[in-house]
Amino acid sequence: MHEEVTGELFLRPPEERMVKMKAVIWTGYGGPQVLVPSEIETPVPRENEILLKIHSASVTAGDCEMRRLELPLGLSLPVRLYAGWRKPRRIKIPGQEFSGEVVKTGSPVSKFSVGDMLCGTTGFRFGAYAEYICVSESPDEMSGVMAGKPENLSMVEASALPTAGMEALHYLKESKLEKGHKLLIIGAGGSIGSFALQAARHMGIRVTAVDSGDKLQMLSDLGAERVIDYASDESPGSTGEFDSAIDMVGGRGVLKRLGYVRPGGSYFLAFAYIRHLLLAPFIRLLLGKKLNITSSSQSQEELQRLIHFTGTACISPVIHKCFPLSEAAEAHRFAESGVKQGNIVLTAQN
Repeated sequence: MHEEVTGELFLRPPEERMVKMKAVIWTGYGGPQVLVPSEIETPVPRENEILLKIHSASVTAGDCEMRRLELPLGLSLPVRLYAGWRKPRRIKIPGQEFSGEVVKTGSPVSKFSVGDMLCGTTGFRFGAYAEYICVSESPDEMSGVMAGKPENLSMVEASALPTAGMEALHYLKESKLEKGHKLLIIGAGGSIGSFALQAARHMGIRVTAVDSGDKLQMLSDLGAERVIDYASDESPGSTGEFDSAIDMVGGRGVLKRLGYVRPGGSYFLAFAYIRHLLLAPFIRLLLGKKLNITSSSQSQEELQRLIHFTGTACISPVIHKCFPLSEAAEAHRFAESGVKQGNIVLTAQN
């Protein structure tokens, strides 16, 4: 299998074929055990590519959903058709977020230089669970985005910034909230929720955060005006109290939780199903509320805006725990345990 992996991914002169790197190979759909540490050939940058020495790669909810092939909005079938029917063949190395250093460039590369510290996403190329990755200096819209690492963040923090940060700022921008407005964040203790909380507080927005009891102190420390244990009988607020809500949980409680948002307000649903798409126009017509299932475009412009905002606001992703690259399976188990606060990160370099 490993010969197949290296043969598909990396074409290089004979004198360079013995250079190995550590990577995590995605061997099948299912539990964390399908993520297998391995050694494969280190890629060599081709024309218009850069070789990144990956420092860190985040472990996101999307990574776990992709591994299990349990995706919302009926996406599991098309993704299976793309990646491989019985097991992933087109995508060998998982991971979509990274921070790293440019160590080599192909010709002609002009946007980046050796020594540049970058963070970004890999899009549908995946491949971040490795010591090295080759990426285009100008990736297309399906191949991710990248930019210089924010100076106020560590490499570990920068690896967890792009996706969660862009989604959080997208929700806040689309909500059109202003200073003094009230925001409800359900599932605030995860990667997107914890960043949205910090960003909202920086903007002067009053935040009520809902999550499990073990995360409430963290949420309070991040600036939540009120914290609620979802397992308690305590109500997040009164009917129509909030100007907007960000729901990172979804499920069958969406219609009930919509009641906390005022008429004309927006309810952002991060993990939606087809039934939510069908309900959205009726909710708007009958209740005068916007059930918003959109996500950020993950564009270069949005990443640059995020990096500027992060530096100006002096906020950073919450890092709960780091795992070595060889323990990717254990990192996925921890990410799915329900106890993580903020982000989980794999470190690729000792």
